[in-house]
Amino acid sequence: MKNSILLFSAMVLGLSTYAQPDKKSDELQKDMSRKVEAKNEGWTRGGLLNIGINQATLQNWAAGGERLSLAANGQFNGFLARVKGNKVWENTLDLYYGLNYVESNAFKPKKLDDRIDFSSRIGVQPKNWTKSKNKFKNNTYFTGLFRFQSQFTKGFDYNLPNWENSPISEFMSPAYFTLAIGAELRADDKFTLFFSPLAARMIFVKKSYTLTGAAFGVDQGKTTKFEMGAYLTTKFKTSLSKNVMYNTRLDLYSNYLAKNTVVNGVVTRKDNPGNIDILWDNFIAMKINKFIGASLGFTIVYDNDVPGQKTKKVTENGQTTYELGPLGWIQLKQVLNIGFSYKL
Repeated sequence: MKNSILLFSAMVLGLSTYAQPDKKSDELQKDMSRKVEAKNEGWTRGGLLNIGINQATLQNWAAGGERLSLAANGQFNGFLARVKGNKVWENTLDLYYGLNYVESNAFKPKKLDDRIDFSSRIGVQPKNWTKSKNKFKNNTYFTGLFRFQSQFTKGFDYNLPNWENSPISEFMSPAYFTLAIGAELRADDKFTLFFSPLAARMIFVKKSYTLTGAAFGVDQGKTTKFEMGAYLTTKFKTSLSKNVMYNTRLDLYSNYLAKNTVVNGVVTRKDNPGNIDILWDNFIAMKINKFIGASLGFTIVYDNDVPGQKTKKVTENGQTTYELGPLGWIQLKQVLNIGFSYKL
């Protein structure tokens, strides 16, 4: 009888010991399932549309000024994304355009802003990474990226005489196409970082812009330029307060093929992979009510192939020259917009 009781006790203890790992295993499987289900988000979309208009009329105004003026500026930032298990597909579209009309210029429109920026990226991660407790693995994707950049209409340097007959840019001149393969860290919906050690970029421009010299990095007399290099882009967004949102984006590109430009044995332009192209976008949006909002955009661009716009200078002897401004090759754009605002 005593032996039977001991045998029964041993069996109960063994079953209890065996059941505990099973219970832990079940909990682990449930936890893994929850992680996979959390990534099955399906399609998400969103965006922000801002349209600002400024109008003024002066009549017999002693202090002077433009008698009639109108400025309109529009901006759209949108995204469409799908997360499904170990795959992610994200598309973003940024559009900017603004015009200014004044009576003294016979209401000929002058551009305030003009930009098209579209990107699409597809990422895949190993399936076991979707269930990993390692945050780096769980949020990293092997990603392919496509990006297109250009503008809507012709651009001019309004300091030049007869500027209407001398456009300095237009749609597809320049146009930038980037194809890159790399890895992307998507920590959450606020921060992403993509790095590619192998990024190809093609620059297109009409031949009319390279007749007398290089333009946008494309050599004189040519219409395209191929670059191969390293590419990094990172985005971050956060709420500064209940009605104020801040977005920032930093792009860096290094061309492995960059080299000095030599004409008749003389170096006319120094270039190397260390001359990194920089695009830094900053955007603050403030919601006043359902349809009224304000936005402030601030962009810095540096590209060794694209000098900043020259400024007009008149010398003491009356000669006119055009030289780079105090920022040199650094391009700066700041736009304040108050008006209609709609969040998608």
